[in-house]
Amino acid sequence: MVRFPILTLVGFLTAAALPSTSPLETITCDICILGAGSSGIYSAVQLKDAGKRVVVVEPNNRLGGHTETLYLPDDNYVDYGVEGVFNDEVSRNYFRRLGVEWKRLLPLNKRTDHVDFTTGECVDPPANTIHTLLATFEYRSAIKHWTGLLKGVYDLPDPVPEDLIRPFGEFVEKNSLEDAVPMVFFFGQNVGNLLEMPTLYAIQNFGVSHVDALVRGYITPRNGVYELYREAGRILGPDVLLQTTVVDTKRSDSGVELTVQHANGTRKLIKARNLLISFPPIMEKLRGFDLDETETEMFQKWFWRTYYVAVLNNTGIPDRIYVSNTDPNTGPGNLPRMPFDYLLQYMGAPGHPTSKIVGDMNFTAEDAKNLMASDFARMKAKGTYPIEDPQIVAFGDHSPETLMVSPEDIRNGYYRKLYALQGRRSTYYTGLTFCSDYSSLLWAYSDTVIDKMRWGM
Repeated sequence: MVRFPILTLVGFLTAAALPSTSPLETITCDICILGAGSSGIYSAVQLKDAGKRVVVVEPNNRLGGHTETLYLPDDNYVDYGVEGVFNDEVSRNYFRRLGVEWKRLLPLNKRTDHVDFTTGECVDPPANTIHTLLATFEYRSAIKHWTGLLKGVYDLPDPVPEDLIRPFGEFVEKNSLEDAVPMVFFFGQNVGNLLEMPTLYAIQNFGVSHVDALVRGYITPRNGVYELYREAGRILGPDVLLQTTVVDTKRSDSGVELTVQHANGTRKLIKARNLLISFPPIMEKLRGFDLDETETEMFQKWFWRTYYVAVLNNTGIPDRIYVSNTDPNTGPGNLPRMPFDYLLQYMGAPGHPTSKIVGDMNFTAEDAKNLMASDFARMKAKGTYPIEDPQIVAFGDHSPETLMVSPEDIRNGYYRKLYALQGRRSTYYTGLTFCSDYSSLLWAYSDTVIDKMRWGM
């Protein structure tokens, strides 16, 4: 029997029990950006061009966030996430910086069919197209005096006007805007039961800037929206850490330290002057963060929508048709009730329509797939279309979408307190929580945040 001196044995066991204390690889930068979606990548490119050292941390294995493009073998593609951006100076300049050519984004349908997805039967449209367009400009006139909302941010008067807090359905009735509801919902279906939500959230998803964009038009990359992120990835190169999450943070007014972990288990330490969070700051995504009492109180208040997107084939629905979910038993606009599959949309690739599904916080991806299957089954049973055997070719989860707070929180100055977090403990925020979820508006807002960081450095 081999004998060990007792001190040697104790030392051996202690060393075996303790984790390795070797120092982590350290990355030093000016700004660490969390999230490689629209706002995060735009900010990274702008900051790098300004001579700043940036590092982007992204838990997924690709850039792009809500931008998803399916490239098909026949050289067609389907944008089943973001479809395009405003035709404005911010967007055009960004496209030029990335070296991406663009084209006008135009509707690709010959007609829109209105179908009640709860029965599978065709129904009448909720409003005449011309009446809807005229009412849309009346809607613009009714909201344009809230100048703090013109750029998509929640710059609210104090006190907050009650018209912004009351349900959108009441605002519609008060201003006789019933014919505008289908257009507002087309762009703001992610709100869910639109007429029941505070008017503020209807405007944030379809406000003055969105109406004006309809007049100026939209643009989109010639080879699919994902082309933006392919080119941005080439510019940023190793500055992006994919499949990486934050496991620990130490933030102060003098800088931040973040321990991050790759999917393979390896860890690194990032030391930065400032932190820019571009993903929605919900508690689930902030595990490992050293949240203080104020941050915790603010971020616990959110509720949101789940939002799923899909590309389908073998549906039997003819090309060049939009199939809009229209419920004749609801109020103005005949809007579907949550959860709903809002629109089956032809996107230019024959035989591959897209679908957009909205639900509450507990509505899962499996629920969304089952809902699509049941909707097709009802249309098939009624003979509305020669439905074949619908299959999901690509599927995306854009949750959490449309983060909201209660009317009482809005009234009590929630958004004023939210923006007051900018810069605290060297931490800044951009993204859909702080601005309307449209790339052009998010990019413009990100520019204002970048300017604040520059002044703070």
